[in-house]
Amino acid sequence: MTPFTQQRNVSRVVKLLEKEYPVRGTALEFHDAWQLLTATILSAQCTDATVNKVTPRLFAAYPSPCALGHADVLEVEQIVKPTGFYHNKARAIVAESRDLCEKWNSTLVPDMDFLTALPGVGRKTANVVLAHAFGRQAVVVDTHVKRLAYRIGLSSSLDPVRIESDIMQLVEESEWNALCDALIAHGRTVCSARRPACETCVLASLCPRNGVASPAPSRRKGQA
Repeated sequence: MTPFTQQRNVSRVVKLLEKEYPVRGTALEFHDAWQLLTATILSAQCTDATVNKVTPRLFAAYPSPCALGHADVLEVEQIVKPTGFYHNKARAIVAESRDLCEKWNSTLVPDMDFLTALPGVGRKTANVVLAHAFGRQAVVVDTHVKRLAYRIGLSSSLDPVRIESDIMQLVEESEWNALCDALIAHGRTVCSARRPACETCVLASLCPRNGVASPAPSRRKGQA
């Protein structure tokens, strides 16, 4: 497959997904960047719907980073228990809130290094906040993006950091948020982990699962 065909397929993937999922954005409910940061930590290995049932009670009890940062972890655990792994999650959201309160005057800075320096915050969580709280272009590699990027050939890796890098270099920056939101929606509704509905997939003609070569991850923007 020639580089031109590879890049054409990347562009087609982006356009098809964006057309299929015109309404995009995170399903997590929040009122400010700190709430989204906290909700995203809670969303690990948990549905957004469950998190949205928990966070109203959490933020009513602890309405600010300082309030949550100085909360009794055991009490926080009882609120976030439905999200699973609640011991670790409670400690993480209390710790990140305490850092924000005591070191940064409860102010989140829209910067990857700043966000990932907070306790319990990895690149995926930071990118969610950058994209959906601050309106920055970011590549969110959750479980759906990880699975689909590998399946359709946007990356040959299963490492989230490598996948993020591959997508950033293959796809125009202006498309990062839209593509990742669409990939997440597609992963939830069509391209599931165990039983992908290939017969109804808008990407069927481009997917390697159907015997069609995929865009090679080695292709980089600006190269001939």
